[in-house]
Amino acid sequence: MSGEMKKPLVIGKTAKPQCYRILDIRKLPVEWRSNRKAWMMSQIMEEWLTAFNGRMKMQNRHVFLFLDNATCHPHIKFSNVRLAWFPPNTTSVSQPMDQGIIRNVKVHCHKLLMQSLLANMDCTSSSSELARNVSVLDAVIWISQAVKKLLPETVTRCFEKAGFFTGEVIANVENENDQQELQNCMNEDAFSNCNA
Repeated sequence: MSGEMKKPLVIGKTAKPQCYRILDIRKLPVEWRSNRKAWMMSQIMEEWLTAFNGRMKMQNRHVFLFLDNATCHPHIKFSNVRLAWFPPNTTSVSQPMDQGIIRNVKVHCHKLLMQSLLANMDCTSSSSELARNVSVLDAVIWISQAVKKLLPETVTRCFEKAGFFTGEVIANVENENDQQELQNCMNEDAFSNCNA
């Protein structure tokens, strides 16, 4: 709620994609997990929650973590992380992630993708070759960079929009440059049909 972001968890289809062959997966800018369908599974969620609780315990912090009612979200008790669930069928209005955080990260990812495609356009002979040059590693790096570009004020506002009381009064106008850049990205046709 304060806008402090953790390393994002990314789930892919293979444990070690070909583009990672010379990399140590533990040194990626994201937490990498995999399963056949690249979906969140109970086992992955439990492992992530256990590790997150361990980090909070080491920092002597106690936190609430709000989850939706997805079947992969286990009902487990932890020492430093208390889990709470949104009421059924209210996720779209009560989940802060759905109030602009996900959209903001997607816009930044799409912008990084487009910058990469434009930078490599002269080096390729076809659009399919251009698309093949984008690797899973590129996407992982872009996700990490997009999360880092997310302003703490944006996160706080999304919590407020979802009905959470933050206890602080925040100015109505975000950083004008960031707001204008986000608006420009959202208005471009290149991003209007993209889904992450």
